[in-house]
Amino acid sequence: MLNFTFQHINATKNNNGNSWKSIFVFFALISLLSTAGQTPKKEMDSIVKEIGIKNRINQLMLESKANYDKKARQEKYINYQKVQKQNRIFNLIEFEVQNAKFLINRGFDYKEITQEIHQLKDWEEFAVKGIVGKKFRVITDRNLSSTSILLDELLKRTNNRLKKISFENQELSRTQEKIDSLVAEKSLYYVPTDSVAREIYRLQSLKMNADIDLVSDRLKNAVDSIQTLKILGDQLKFKIESDIIQNDKLRQIELDQLFTKKVPVFERLDIKTLMVNDPLAYSIKTNNLVLYFYLINNKNAILTMLILIIGTVIYFNLQKRKFLNLGYKKNMLVDVYILNSPIATAVLVVLNLYQFILPMPPLIFSILIWTISTISLTVMMWKSIKIFVWKIWIAIFVLNLIALFDIIILIHFIGESFLIMAINCLGIAIGIYAFVNRSQIQRKIYLWYIILATILQFFSFYYLVNGHYNLGKFLMTKAVYTIIVVFSLYSTFIIVKEINLVSKILNEVDEDEPRNTISGVPHKFTIGFYVILFICWFLLMTRNTFTFQNFVDPFRSTISEPRSIGNITFSFENIIIFILVIVLSSFISKVVSFLASDNQIIKSKNKTKNFGSWLFLSRIAIVTLGVLIAFASAGIPLDRITLIISALGVGIGFGMQSLVNNLISGLIIAFEKPVSLDDIIEVGTQSGKMKSIGIRSSVVTTFDGADVIIPNGELLNQNLTNWTLGSSSRRSEIRFGVAYGTDLELTKKLLFEILEKNQNVLMRPQPAIWFTKFGDSSIDLVLKYWISHFDFDNDTRSELIIAIDKTLKENNIVIPFSQQDIHIINKEIEPESKVDPMQEL
Repeated sequence: MLNFTFQHINATKNNNGNSWKSIFVFFALISLLSTAGQTPKKEMDSIVKEIGIKNRINQLMLESKANYDKKARQEKYINYQKVQKQNRIFNLIEFEVQNAKFLINRGFDYKEITQEIHQLKDWEEFAVKGIVGKKFRVITDRNLSSTSILLDELLKRTNNRLKKISFENQELSRTQEKIDSLVAEKSLYYVPTDSVAREIYRLQSLKMNADIDLVSDRLKNAVDSIQTLKILGDQLKFKIESDIIQNDKLRQIELDQLFTKKVPVFERLDIKTLMVNDPLAYSIKTNNLVLYFYLINNKNAILTMLILIIGTVIYFNLQKRKFLNLGYKKNMLVDVYILNSPIATAVLVVLNLYQFILPMPPLIFSILIWTISTISLTVMMWKSIKIFVWKIWIAIFVLNLIALFDIIILIHFIGESFLIMAINCLGIAIGIYAFVNRSQIQRKIYLWYIILATILQFFSFYYLVNGHYNLGKFLMTKAVYTIIVVFSLYSTFIIVKEINLVSKILNEVDEDEPRNTISGVPHKFTIGFYVILFICWFLLMTRNTFTFQNFVDPFRSTISEPRSIGNITFSFENIIIFILVIVLSSFISKVVSFLASDNQIIKSKNKTKNFGSWLFLSRIAIVTLGVLIAFASAGIPLDRITLIISALGVGIGFGMQSLVNNLISGLIIAFEKPVSLDDIIEVGTQSGKMKSIGIRSSVVTTFDGADVIIPNGELLNQNLTNWTLGSSSRRSEIRFGVAYGTDLELTKKLLFEILEKNQNVLMRPQPAIWFTKFGDSSIDLVLKYWISHFDFDNDTRSELIIAIDKTLKENNIVIPFSQQDIHIINKEIEPESKVDPMQEL
């Protein structure tokens, strides 16, 4: 409509330009009229439009403000996160800096380690002096063997020092790397927007830079010093390994030329050609170093051996004391080693058995063990062998001392050759003298090995004269110590049999029988025993040779090689050690159990009770300690033990309740002590004397002589009657009756006199005699009395009954017995009666 109007106006304007004013007036009038009619409606539309515009503006402003707040909060949160991460990095840097300061301040004794490395280097040069390069005219097998052992020990110490150096180097390097990696973090260099945080960041940065600059220089110096030590240690290790290879080659050459190589044995050599000023001083120093390193590296094994010797001495002394308490005299024990000389016997048996467990001892250490065994055996045989055998043994003992001096010598010189020849001649003379008088040697095993040693001495003399020095000295050494080892091993096996004999005698002894002289252990052994004796002798004679070590080393490497099953790492060596420690702890526990089960140790009741409980707890401690040592020796970590304990806990929940109940009950018995050794108890249907208290079960000996094994849980769960818990005394009684008409006062007086005369009846508490009732055929009475010990009850009762019967008969007092009189009354019975006559009776 509006467009049409504009078109009409335009057309009119084009046709008549003069009338535009009239048209304009007309249009204005129409507009005024239209505007005047629509004014209220336009005002309403404008208000609504204005309100809509304002709402839209407000919405846009709110959205803009919300977006701004959101962005501000996000930026603030991001800034906070960056500052927090930055602070964590600062804290980590501070921690690592403090750790670095601790490592530096703790220090690493560079001077001591450097001196030790130089000392090891000096020992290495001393060990190979004259050997490397074949500067000695005669290279002795003993010197090569000692050098090999010494080089092995030096290599072990060098490796230990290198491990220590590497560990320190790793700690320092790891700390430096952590500091450098933390300093390289990008978030560390973020500058906070907040002014306070920005100031804190500035102070932290300054402090961090100062600390890092100070620590970095000190760490660098420490790492450089450690690296220098590591280089010195690696050079020494390479030198020792090279010496070991060359020494082994020399040993192999000497072994290959053992029967073919000849040396000037009896030529006087210039001392300068020996490369040492004093061969004896050189030999003593080398042997001392070998002993020193072996004792240091195996101190735990040596300490265990000493503890076993002390424990065995105590055990043998207790056995001897028991025999003396049983009535044996000292002159009755001369034929039993463990009772005649307990200290020397303990030293001999432990040294001879434990030397098979020691890790490959050097020859000088084995010789010292055999020498101590010789001294112990000499003390043991002081009164127990014939004069002829004693003379032979003294000659062998002197020969052992001379041979010990010769074995110490590691460098050959002409005087040693004559010394070996003297030992050969003396050994051959002893062998011939023993063979001529062989009828006086009771133990033929001694004669066999004496003859073997004589043959070895003869060949030693022959090869030495023909220039085979190493072979001659080797045969001389084995000839001398063949007799020593056989005598010692044979005596050790006899001692083992003596232990069984003594235990059997103690278990079967009768206190009423007279004590006879103990005749000792029979010397008859099976063929298997002699085979075992030969194997043991062969091992001891050959284990220090190069051939034996070449044979054993691969086997030793195999069993010591780590193996893995999943995440579990183990070796056969650790398994063997674990089993040996468990067996040893079980053996010691059984020895303690034997001591606890014997009632001859302590006769006092209270002391026996305490002693038995402590022995029981000692057995538990020994087994527990043995298990822990076994795990530690086998290299099993504690977390594995935790897993095993957890598995045991599951097993306890399913099927081991009874076992654990008995174990816990055993501990309760040990601490609470409701029952002790030698107590007279009644539990369930069993009664007897408590013989032993074990970890899981206890043994009760019935009065019939049977041993009843009762689980510890039943001792506590059932009604337990202990007749001797508080006291060994017991009240007993005898019941009987006297005939009517008896003088009761006289009877009571006579019974009191009988009780007073019996030595086992106690007068305090005073005995009581009560007349209880008028019986059918007697006046009943009861005697109540106390005896000093439960064991005397039956004997005392029997003695009192005999005395009562005799006394009452002498005083015409009758003890009636139950009797009944049957009276049959005959009456006339009516014929018509249907009552049975027998029923009337």
